[in-house]
Parts: sequence; structure tokens; C-alpha cells
Amino acid sequence: MWEAVGLGQAEERVYRALVRLGRGTARECAAETGLAETEVRTALRGLAGFGLVTSVDTGARDDAAGADADVWVSADPQVALGALLRRRRTELDRMRQSVDELSAEYREAQLRDDPGRLTEVVRGGTAQYARVQDLLAGTEKELLTLVGPPFLDPADDSLAPMQRLLERGVECRAVHATEVLAADGGWRQAQRLSELGEHIRVLPSVPVKLVIADRRRALLPLSTRTDRMMDSAVLVRHSALTDALVALFEQLWERGAPLGAMDRARIGNGAPSASAGAPAPAPDDALLAMLAAGLKDEAIARQLRISERSLRRRMSVLLGRLAATSRFQAGVQAARRGWL
Repeated sequence: MWEAVGLGQAEERVYRALVRLGRGTARECAAETGLAETEVRTALRGLAGFGLVTSVDTGARDDAAGADADVWVSADPQVALGALLRRRRTELDRMRQSVDELSAEYREAQLRDDPGRLTEVVRGGTAQYARVQDLLAGTEKELLTLVGPPFLDPADDSLAPMQRLLERGVECRAVHATEVLAADGGWRQAQRLSELGEHIRVLPSVPVKLVIADRRRALLPLSTRTDRMMDSAVLVRHSALTDALVALFEQLWERGAPLGAMDRARIGNGAPSASAGAPAPAPDDALLAMLAAGLKDEAIARQLRISERSLRRRMSVLLGRLAATSRFQAGVQAARRGWL
């Protein structure tokens, strides 16, 4: 385990033994660890180089015994190993910078030699799904997605990889097309993602389905037809094209409407908001969020699992509470009261 900070197995065993003993000679450490004395002395010299152990003068050294009589004391693990870890992190950060510089030079060489290497065609839905999983697993800092139809089956386990990604602290932002939220299970799936930590905005439509991992790799379908999107896709590696796709995402992100009420929209059993002004009643949280997202009456009724007639009654009550005569006015009033 300690090889990550430059210590071998023998050094780890000797250091642990010395921590238990408090102080000891190479011979005593050898007896404690079962290692040969020559191996223990080598390990002690290595540990001393890292500042983890020091030799002390006891005033009773036997010159005939030489180095075998040296007494060694371990440093405080919290201090010594902590310093070692910080130094290794600094070295790794420098290494990361060097890797980034070399990667940039490598990409430029690829562009000159064979630009085709920067793209890869992925054929078939199964292969595309596997490549998306690879992108998610390899994402370290940021995932950007444009989510449009066709909508994946909400009954599958497709949220598990996203959950693992968010649990690793990766920042995830997504722009959803209204059509996706209106699909069966779409709203609930978006709600689950929001609860897990994904930041979601909504537009009436998105120009293309898109996944961008760490602004370096992007996957998008080659066809714009919904019924052909799963036939083939293209994986684009870091280049001016990925930069352009990131710029496209950012423009759509700025235009999108935040699902500000998502955290409160528990669809029938949520808690009232604590935002400024009198909070909306809990049953209206989901209704307001869906209206703000641009869902039509049929889709809202389906997501709330009520009839359109019941929805119209709830809308009428909501308009009355907001003293509004239209949905637009209701939206303005809800925003003023901090309901959205």
C-alpha cells in the first residue's frame, strides 16, 4: 500500500515494527519482522532518507558491533507520513502538468500526421452504450450532456453509472429537451439525477444528443433523425472540434431554464420550500416546476398521474392563490414570491 509514496514492503514492515517497539536496533527490528538484518539495515537507511526514522546516540555504542548497535527511533507517523504525502501530491501535480503538455504535443502531431485518428465511428446502440459507460468511468472533473430523444427506458439501470460519477465529486451539468422530461418516467428520472447532484436546465429542444467528458472527449450521433440516432455515433478526441462542442453546450446552458424547483418537487409528497415569501403548498411544487420547464398539460397530468380534468382544477386553484389570470402572469407571480 505504501508503494504509492515510494516505500517498499520491507520498509513498511520495519517502520511499523519500530513504531510498535518505540526504539530499537536493526537486530531487534529483524526479530520483530522476521526479515534478515541486512535487509532491515537497508530499509532503515531508506526510511531515514524519507525522514521517517532517525538514529540516536545512546552513549553506550559498542565499536566492535558497528552499525548493528545503532538505535533507531520512529518519527511521529502523523507528521512524517503527512509530509511525505504532501510532497508526493506536489510531485504528482507537476507530473500532471507535464502529461498535459505532452498530450497537447501528441494531439498536434496526430493532427499533422493523420487527422482521422481524432475521430472514431461507433456503430450500433450496444456499442454506443458501452462507450458512454467508458466515458463516464474515465471522467475525472466534469461531464457535460445534451439530453434529447430518443429517451432511454427509465426502468433500466442507466442511472447507476451517473450516481457513481456524482459520488466521486465530478461536476455534472445537463441541458434537457422538454420532450425528454415529458416522456413516461422522464420527469422522475430528471428529479432523481437532480437529487443526486446533477445541475439540470431545460430548453424546448436540443440540436443534438451529446456527451462531453472533461472537455477532452465527446460522443454524438451521426444522424439527426431520431429513429436513426442509435445506428452510429462519432467519438471525438481533444481537438478544435471538441472545443467547438463545449462552446455549443455553454451557449445552450446559458439559454436554458434552471429547474430551480426540482429539489422541492417530490410529486405529491414533498416538503414546502423555505424560500423568500410564503411557500407554495407541497402539491404545487411539482406542478410549478413542470410549468416552468414548458411541459404541456397532457405531459404534466401523466407525470402527476392525474387526469387532465383534475389538472385543470389544480391550475385554477393555483392561479387563484397567485391572483393571476394567465399562466404567464402566474409564472411571474410565483417567481416574485420565491416559489420558483
